[in-house]
Amino acid sequence: MGSVFTDWYSKYENFPVYQDDTWVVSYPKSGTTWTQELVWCLINDPKSPEAKLELKKRFPFFEFDSLISLDLDTTDIRKDDPMCPGNTWHIVQNLSAPRTIKSHLPKELLPKQIWQVKPKIVYVCRDPRDVCVSYYYHYIREHGYKNTFNHFVQLLLDDIMVYTPFWQHILNFWKMRHEDHILFLRYEDMKKDLAAVVRQVAAFLGRDVNEEQVSWLTHHCSFEEMSKNPAVNHETLRMAPTQEAKAIKFMRKGKVGDWRNHLTEEQQKAFKQWTLKYLQGTDFPYYQDYE
Repeated sequence: MGSVFTDWYSKYENFPVYQDDTWVVSYPKSGTTWTQELVWCLINDPKSPEAKLELKKRFPFFEFDSLISLDLDTTDIRKDDPMCPGNTWHIVQNLSAPRTIKSHLPKELLPKQIWQVKPKIVYVCRDPRDVCVSYYYHYIREHGYKNTFNHFVQLLLDDIMVYTPFWQHILNFWKMRHEDHILFLRYEDMKKDLAAVVRQVAAFLGRDVNEEQVSWLTHHCSFEEMSKNPAVNHETLRMAPTQEAKAIKFMRKGKVGDWRNHLTEEQQKAFKQWTLKYLQGTDFPYYQDYE
């Protein structure tokens, strides 16, 4: 984590957790926003005025303040934008029950009470090759990243990118997938059959949904609808830092296997070696198709 994180960690570690909370946890760029909107709509009324609020206000990004640079110029940022230092922490602390909270923190850095109180946790993972491509464009859009794609790949594979080590992040939750309060999802399954995942998440959250509701949620949470929904596409928050960044959408493609259009043969070999090293001796069966 960045240097600012140490200033916030005691607050995060001791954050009070409640039984009726629902947390969505993932490594970045794994379908988190998609999962958040689905979870929120199952817990709340998706046709209420609150549903039009920006997602970061009704389903806040728990540790977001710790990612904000201390020298950030906030002159051109809206005062209610979660990008302003301290705003997200204020939102999190003032959420009404039942609270919905997002985090990218690994198991070890989440609030201590999570493992005692055991609220519902929906964890979502994605092929690390697609994560890498999506994260690369995210860094250009959000941070004005100017180095090469190859350099970015190496940051992820060397486990020095924010929130790494990647495989430890996933495997810790994979090992807990049979616990009653944890639901482990995959981005690829959501793309393949979103209606089935809607039913799965609804059952996990204890929500009864009929087929009309499943159909509505499947349409509402489709990439096409999400990408044009101002409440979830992050187009209303913070101006992009560069001209190149302005051309990149937060919801860019939403495809499975886009890594094939970006990774060189050499990079694919590096991903294979990295993946097999971490998955050796585990029962995690995915993302090992390198032939």
